[in-house]
Amino acid sequence: MMSASTAETSLQPLVKLLGYARYVFGGLLVITAILLAWQHYGMEKVVELTGDHFPVFIEDDRNGGGASVGSIERRGQDVIVHCHISRKIDWPYCKLGFSFLKGATGVDMSRFDYMTIEGRYTGPGTSRFGIVLAEAEEGLTRLDQWQTYKINQIDALDLPPNGGKLVIPFKWFGVAQWWKDMARPTLEHSAVNVDNVARAEVMISGGGKEGEHIFALHAIRLHGKLISRDALLMGLVTAWVLCAVGWLAILTLSLRSQLRDSRAAVALLRTVNKALELEARDLAGQAHIDPLTGVLNRQGLRAALMSTSSLLADPMAVIFIDIDHFKSINDTHGHDVGDDVLRKFANVIASGIRSSDRLVRWGGEEFLIVCPMTNVFQGRILAENLRHALHQQTWPVGLRVTASFGVAQHHEQDEVGVVIKHADEELYRAKQGGRDRVCAHVPADMVANAEAA
Repeated sequence: MMSASTAETSLQPLVKLLGYARYVFGGLLVITAILLAWQHYGMEKVVELTGDHFPVFIEDDRNGGGASVGSIERRGQDVIVHCHISRKIDWPYCKLGFSFLKGATGVDMSRFDYMTIEGRYTGPGTSRFGIVLAEAEEGLTRLDQWQTYKINQIDALDLPPNGGKLVIPFKWFGVAQWWKDMARPTLEHSAVNVDNVARAEVMISGGGKEGEHIFALHAIRLHGKLISRDALLMGLVTAWVLCAVGWLAILTLSLRSQLRDSRAAVALLRTVNKALELEARDLAGQAHIDPLTGVLNRQGLRAALMSTSSLLADPMAVIFIDIDHFKSINDTHGHDVGDDVLRKFANVIASGIRSSDRLVRWGGEEFLIVCPMTNVFQGRILAENLRHALHQQTWPVGLRVTASFGVAQHHEQDEVGVVIKHADEELYRAKQGGRDRVCAHVPADMVANAEAA
């Protein structure tokens, strides 16, 4: 039994650890599902480029020998581009630009997935336009030399019929070949990069048709996620790995600790078993003792009667005792004083009886004395001595404590319960007679024998 109990106890930390792991990994699974769903369906990050967020400028082909004329006006949030196309050169255009550069820092568009353009075109040509993102790239760009800005561009974009929103993924952009031919960048600078965009330009050509072209731009917005899918997956994988490694480390340490404890437990098992045997004896004795007064309880009396045959040897007297007016002591002075009275009462009675006698706390303020080899007359004398001994004591808070006694004698044909009942009846008679007195149950034949003697 001891080995099984020890094994069960040693497994408790492991069981508790497994329970914690279930909650940790279950919680991590729920968090993972929530974050993935949020990243897919929400977690949107939108940056507005139009409005008053960044400076706006207009250019046309006159700087390159053309004759097209561009101008802009504001109508609320909208930017209206008026572009009068003239085919003096092969590729006439007007250019609406947004400047993002503050010092050497532009807008990081690499964290976004796509941009949207909302606008409307009217004029003799088509709504076709292009977009340029000029990148200020470290190691390549000199801020005072325009040709060193990397040109990422898309051509041949068309607004939806009657205006609306056009979605442009960033993966559609490519580095302009004419810029590569001019700037001759190294291989590492030849790929698309939009992490530091200095300016964005909307190139309006109207299909090359001469005349007045109007491009009403409502909004340019960047769309992305607060956390990219790759970054989120990397973070979740890292969290899972850390949890798994941490749990395995804790489990290993726990198992090692339990192994050390088990070895120590095996070494101490024999000593513990011996100690437990002694403890079992002590506990068995404590189960028979009244914890307040230190005398036997009813279970203790039953065990004493079963294990000690000399207690039942006739003649045997039983003395029933009840402390007079004990309830008023508790009501007036409190239960602490009442407990002190009970402890001292038991000590006075125990000091006035023989070592062969057994003093039992029957319940509350009632006590019982079993006196082997004692007849009812001797028992009455003992009860009177005890009653007088109570008068000689000094009691807590100056109390005067007395008791009533009932005495009866056991006979061979009687059960123990019968003699206890007779003693209880005599105790009742003593209390009815005024308390602080002794009454004894003496059968008529014993009275006749006593008088004849």
